[in-house]
Amino acid sequence: MGTKPRLILVLGMHRSGTSAFARALQVFGVSLGNHLLPSHPCNPKGFFEDAEVYAFNKALLGYLDQKWYDFPPPSAQRQRALIKGGWGSAAIDLLQQKTAGIPVFGLKDPRLSILLPFWRPLLAKIDRQTQCLICLRNPDSVAHSLHRRDNMPAAKACALWIAHTLGALTGSTGLPRLCVGYEALLRDPVRQLTRLGRELHLTPDINQQHVFLEEFLDARLCHHNSDDGSSPAGNDPHTKLARDIHTALCTDDTSPLSPDDPAVIRLTGQWLLRFRALPLPDSPYAYEP
Repeated sequence: MGTKPRLILVLGMHRSGTSAFARALQVFGVSLGNHLLPSHPCNPKGFFEDAEVYAFNKALLGYLDQKWYDFPPPSAQRQRALIKGGWGSAAIDLLQQKTAGIPVFGLKDPRLSILLPFWRPLLAKIDRQTQCLICLRNPDSVAHSLHRRDNMPAAKACALWIAHTLGALTGSTGLPRLCVGYEALLRDPVRQLTRLGRELHLTPDINQQHVFLEEFLDARLCHHNSDDGSSPAGNDPHTKLARDIHTALCTDDTSPLSPDDPAVIRLTGQWLLRFRALPLPDSPYAYEP
């Protein structure tokens, strides 16, 4: 992919395997920085997320009077209005500080998926090739995980799953990108690591791959499997749409479809129209982990 330094964004809904795929990038020598969030009981092996970028995105949402779980997310218009001010210059400074001297830098924060209208124009101002990993996980599993962790209603979780997934798909248009499946990683990690290296044009470190496979990856940390019959998700409109999107993108057990597949591009437009026509989920909720 040439010699230009790269920035790999790890996108996707919370509880969708973004931490696992960020950790997988380290197998290929991708730097995640030296100031990562500490582990937590809900993510005992770590978030693999830069603490300062996390704090910036959290503050940016706060400035827009929102939190990660608020629905709908801040509009593109409101986000873009901040680019030319202090927020934009601070974001560029932060990116340049984090990536200086690093050939390939990985940046993971689920909030990026709904904040790409702000970040995308700024990425063009740093001298890096940006690539995106869009992490997908069954929305029923995500809903159950968030219900267990945060007591979040299933309809709200699925609405957020749609917002983050469609935000990642639309916000990354035109960039080199790849959809990856969390269930597929747990089912056949060697195959998924091989695919990741091939698509990103990166070579794995055999020792790091061994550590990832034998010490990090653990199916018991999946937090919930949608097939175990305990999902709280029902048949509300947001849950139905989330399932439709996931089923279309993850058509088999191997790997999700390419986001640049003409069928996926067409379907994305249809999903956006359906999403915008839905009423707000009737689920008052306030929680900040």
